[in-house]
Amino acid sequence: MDRFAVLYNKIKMDYDRGRYESALRQLYALPQKTQIPAEKAWLYHQAMGMCLFWIGSVPEALRHMRQSLDEPGNMPLSVRQRAYSNYAMYLHYLPGISDEEMREAHFRYGSLFEGTIPFSHRREEKEKIRVGYLSPDIVDHIVTNFAIQLFAQYNRDRFEVIIYSVGKRQNEVTDWLFGMVNGGRDLSALSPQEAAKRIYEDRIDILFDLAGHTEGGGTLQIAAYRPAPVQISGIGYFDTTGLSAMDYFLTDAFCDPPENDALFTEKLIRLPRSHLCYTPSERFRDAPVGALPHSPVVFGSFNNFSKISDEMLVLWRRILERVPGSRLVLKNVSPSKEPLKRMKNRCRKMGFPRDAVEVRPGTHEYLKDYMDIDIALDTYPYPGGGTTCEALYLGIPVVTRYGTRHGSRFGYSLLENVGIGELAAEDDEGYLERAVALAGDAELLGALRRRLPQMMRSSPVMDARGYVRDVEAAYETIWRNFLESQK
Repeated sequence: MDRFAVLYNKIKMDYDRGRYESALRQLYALPQKTQIPAEKAWLYHQAMGMCLFWIGSVPEALRHMRQSLDEPGNMPLSVRQRAYSNYAMYLHYLPGISDEEMREAHFRYGSLFEGTIPFSHRREEKEKIRVGYLSPDIVDHIVTNFAIQLFAQYNRDRFEVIIYSVGKRQNEVTDWLFGMVNGGRDLSALSPQEAAKRIYEDRIDILFDLAGHTEGGGTLQIAAYRPAPVQISGIGYFDTTGLSAMDYFLTDAFCDPPENDALFTEKLIRLPRSHLCYTPSERFRDAPVGALPHSPVVFGSFNNFSKISDEMLVLWRRILERVPGSRLVLKNVSPSKEPLKRMKNRCRKMGFPRDAVEVRPGTHEYLKDYMDIDIALDTYPYPGGGTTCEALYLGIPVVTRYGTRHGSRFGYSLLENVGIGELAAEDDEGYLERAVALAGDAELLGALRRRLPQMMRSSPVMDARGYVRDVEAAYETIWRNFLESQK
C-alpha cells in the first residue's frame, strides 16, 4: 500500500469516529508528508469537504467539494453521483446562492445518468394502486415524523403500500413501520440496479422518494432506473432532484408560488394546505408545555450548527442589542463537543458579549431544553423543519425568514398553516423587527406560549386524516394522467 493510502486510511478512521478536528489537522498536513496522486486528488478534496462541513465551515467545505467534482481523476461514477448529491444538498446551507445557480447545480446532476436504461411499464386500470415509499431513514428519524401518517392512515380499499428501506441503520422502529403496511423490504444490501429491479418486480405503480439528495442521493440512484411508471419526490428533500426519471415533486402554494415551476425538472403537485404533516414522537408525551416567558427574554436556536452562517450570527447579535438583557441559547443536533468550541469562537469574533450566548451539545433528552427559551430564531437560507414543529408543539413561537425557492420557504409554510404567518419575514430587517417586537410584547408572548400547542394540534400541519386524503387525491390524479397519456 502506498504512503498516501496509508495516511488517508488513518484520516478516514478519525472521520468515521467523529473526530473531525483531528482528521482536518492531518489533511492540512498531508501535502507536506506525501505526494497526492493526481488521479486521487478527489479523495483529498472530498475528505476536506466532509470534515469542514461537520465542524460548520460550510463555504470552505463547498469549495473543496466543488474541486473534487471539477477534477474527478479516477473517481468511480457511482461515487461521483453520491458526491454530487452531497454537493447539491450542502449548497442549501450557503447564503448568496441564486435560484439560477441552485437550479443549474441540480439539473447537471441528471447528466450523470445518461447511460442508465430505465424499465418499461404497461398502462392498466387497477382496483388498487400500489404505492412504494423509498427511504434510507425508516427508523426514529425526523422524516419518519413527517411520513408516518402515509403509512398509518391510507385507504386500504384503494391503495396498497410497501416501504423500501435502503439505510444501513434499522431497528425495532423499522419493524414497527413495516408492520403498518402491506409489506416492507430491506434493500440496503443491494446495488441501485438490483434494488430498482426488486421494486419493479413488486409492480409498484407510484414510487415516492422520501430522501432526494440527502444521504448521498442513494434513493435517486435507484429511481434513475424508473422502477415505477410514476415517481414522486418530496417531504425528505426540499428542491428539485434534477433527475429526468422523477415525474413530480410534492409541495404547497406557500413553498412554491407559480414562478417556481421553472426551478424544477419535476411537475409540482401543490397540496391545498400544508405539504408536511407532523407527528410528534412518543418522547413528547411527558414534555412540558406553555411555561411562562423569562425576563429578560431568552432567544434560542436548536438547529444544526452547519445551518448557522456568519450572516445569521450578525443578525442575531443585532437582535440581542435591541433587546436589553436578552440572551441566546444555541443547541446543536450533534452530541460532539468539537463544534461547540468553534461556535464559541465564531460568536466571539462576531462581537457577542461574553455571557450573551450559551452553547450546548445535542442530547437525546433535549425537549426540556425548549423550556429554557422563549422565542426560537430560525436559520436562513436553510430553515428548520422538525425543530420548528417541535418548538410550536411545545408552545415556543418561531421567527423565520424566507426567500424565493422551496428550500428557504418551508418554515414560512409551517407558520402560515399554524396561523402565525406574521412571524415570517422576507428580509433581514423584517426578521429583526419581528423578533424584537415579539420580545417586547410580554402579553402577546405569554398568550402565544399558552395557545400555540393547541393551535399546532388543530392546524393542517397535524391534521393527519385530511393530509392523507389530500395526498391520495393527488395520487389518483397523477395515476389517471399516466393512464390517459397512452391515448
